Amino acid sequence: MIGFYAHHHGAGHLTRCRAIERAMGSSVETAVLSSNPRADVVLPLDAPADPGCEPDRLTAHGAFHWAPPHHVGLADRMARVADWIRDTRPSVVHVDVSVEMAVFIRSMGVPVTVQAMPGDRPDGPHALGYRLADAIIAAWPDWVELPRHLGPVADRVHAVGGITRWDGALAAPPPAPSTPMDDDAGNSPTDAGDCAVVILLGAGGTDAPEAYWHDVAAALHESGATCTLIGGSHWVADPMPALRTADVVVTAAGQNSIADLAALRKSIVVVPQDRPFDEQRATATVLADAGLAVLPDGVPTRMPEPGRWPGIIAEARRQAPEWDLWQTEGAARRAAAVILGVGT
Repeated sequence: MIGFYAHHHGAGHLTRCRAIERAMGSSVETAVLSSNPRADVVLPLDAPADPGCEPDRLTAHGAFHWAPPHHVGLADRMARVADWIRDTRPSVVHVDVSVEMAVFIRSMGVPVTVQAMPGDRPDGPHALGYRLADAIIAAWPDWVELPRHLGPVADRVHAVGGITRWDGALAAPPPAPSTPMDDDAGNSPTDAGDCAVVILLGAGGTDAPEAYWHDVAAALHESGATCTLIGGSHWVADPMPALRTADVVVTAAGQNSIADLAALRKSIVVVPQDRPFDEQRATATVLADAGLAVLPDGVPTRMPEPGRWPGIIAEARRQAPEWDLWQTEGAARRAAAVILGVGT
């Protein structure tokens, strides 16, 4: 039995666990534990904490990120995990992500692998979670500079590439990114022109209000582009048809979103969200420096005026990103091999 723990915030952690799970093949028995209702083992929630709980007590004096004292949900949650471990005897559990869960599972004698996260994470809880892991899976390419917080455990870090839910599952090769359209003078377009744009609002939240993106869509329509919003109140069950036909996709810098768009080989504008430890900004900077994405000036602290977006889209359209650099092909399989190796 191979176990997975997926954090319930947003959809990305469960999606990534499922991608690695599929890569293990049907002969491997697996189970995903999470408070996400789509998990195999649904766990009680450990939040919210009591309003008056002081940070020092909430974090067990800085040892953890989240350990509210006397919280019934937290106790029931850990009891459910302990029962599952006792009953199934997993050979390894992959944790994506929770320091507390990694510590608890390892304390029960079960080897753990953990998911590396980008950004700047020099705090004690992260150091503890990485230190106790038998292997650390980084869902970015092997040429990306190792974050400083992973330096002490560099020998256990496996950079497998961007893990996408569509690895090996695309029915046909995705269309190539749109080539720059030149005018009669041989100049590249300076606005969005006749361009199909998709804006992904995402399931993990967005910093800019949805009304802002409605204004952006209006500006793009006025410039001659078509614009589709996906997410928020524009939720769709399957974004693939819209993404396949898009010339440019506007996305946050979540690891799953980037990997999915890399697999589809799309031109993208990346809008990093304000997240703890600056994780999305770190990913966006790597993408922009590698010529894989356009990162608008000032984002995420200052969003561009809606009227600037036709020019931003035109800039992305002129790019021809070399998405092979993101190493998505086979990434889930490489992650699966690491986990299975620990479990043997």
